[in-house]
Amino acid sequence: MAEQRHVVPDVVRLAISLAFLFLVAVATAGVNSPLFFVILVSAGLAIAAIQAMFPVSRLFSIAFANLIAVYVAIFSLFVEEVFHGIAAPLLAVAFALPIAAFVAGCWLRRDQVRAVVAHPAIRSERRMLGAFLWLFPTFIIGGAVVLLSHVAEPVTNSAAVLIGAMALIGVIVFSVSRDVAIFLVDSGLLFEEFFHRISRLVIPAFAFLTFYSLLVILFASVFHILSQYTADAHFAVDGVPRALTFSESIYFSIVSMSTVGYGDIVPHSSLARVLASIEIVCGFMLLLFGVSELLEYTREHREQERGRGGRPSARR
Repeated sequence: MAEQRHVVPDVVRLAISLAFLFLVAVATAGVNSPLFFVILVSAGLAIAAIQAMFPVSRLFSIAFANLIAVYVAIFSLFVEEVFHGIAAPLLAVAFALPIAAFVAGCWLRRDQVRAVVAHPAIRSERRMLGAFLWLFPTFIIGGAVVLLSHVAEPVTNSAAVLIGAMALIGVIVFSVSRDVAIFLVDSGLLFEEFFHRISRLVIPAFAFLTFYSLLVILFASVFHILSQYTADAHFAVDGVPRALTFSESIYFSIVSMSTVGYGDIVPHSSLARVLASIEIVCGFMLLLFGVSELLEYTREHREQERGRGGRPSARR
C-alpha cells in the first residue's frame, strides 16, 4: 500500500512533464514538422531507456523529461538565431545527437549513475554547484557559434557547422553523463522540496486569493454600474468612449488591481479615475498585507515543525 501511494504521484508528475514537453514541441516545431516527431520519439525512447536502466529512480525520469523540454526551447532559439536555413531532417538529426549521447553515457556508466539515482539526497551547496559545471562548456559552444554567425553568417549557417556543434555537445554530455545525472537528481529534489514548501501555504494563499477576488468583483461591479447607468462615458475602450460590459469591467478591475495597465481600457472621467486610483491603492495594501501574513504563517509553521522534531532533510 505504501508503494502505491508513492507510485501514483510519480506517474502523475511524469504525465505532467510529458504534457509540458508535448506543448513545447508543438510551439517550437509545429505538428507537421519532422522535428516535432523526432522530439517526441527521441524523448520517449530516451525516457524509456532511462527507466529501464534505473527502475528504482523516483525523480530521474521526471527531471529528465523536464530537461528535454528546456533543451527543446533552447535548441529552437539556437536554430532560429543561426541555423534558419537548415533542412528539417538535418535539424532532427542534430537535435537527437546529445540525447543519444547522454543515454549511451548512462549505459556505459550505469553502475555509477545507479548509485546516484538509487539514493537521492540534496547535496551541499558546493557539491551542487559542481554538478552544474557541465553546462558551461555547452554554453560556450553555443555562444561561440552565435558570435561567429554575426561575423560569417553564410559559413556558419550550414549543416556541417550545426552537426559539428551538436556532436561536440554530445561528446561533452557523454563524457560527463554521471554529472548530468547528479544535476537531474538534484533538480528533481529541489523542485520536490519547493512544492512541499508551497503546499504549506495553500490555506493562507487561498484566503488571500479569495479576498483579492472579492475586491476585483466589488470594483468591477462599481465600474459596470457607473458605466451602464449614468449618462456620461466614464471609460474609453481602444480610444472610443463607451459603456463597459461586465466582462470588460472584470478585466479592467484585474488590470487596475495588479497595476499592469495595458491601456486598452482607460478611465475617461474624473470619477472613474478616482475609483481606479482607490482600487490601485487597495491592491497595494492587500499585496503588502498578504505577503506579510504569508511570511508570518511560514515562520509559525517552521517553528511548529522544529518543536515536533522537524522534517528530515538529507544532505551529503
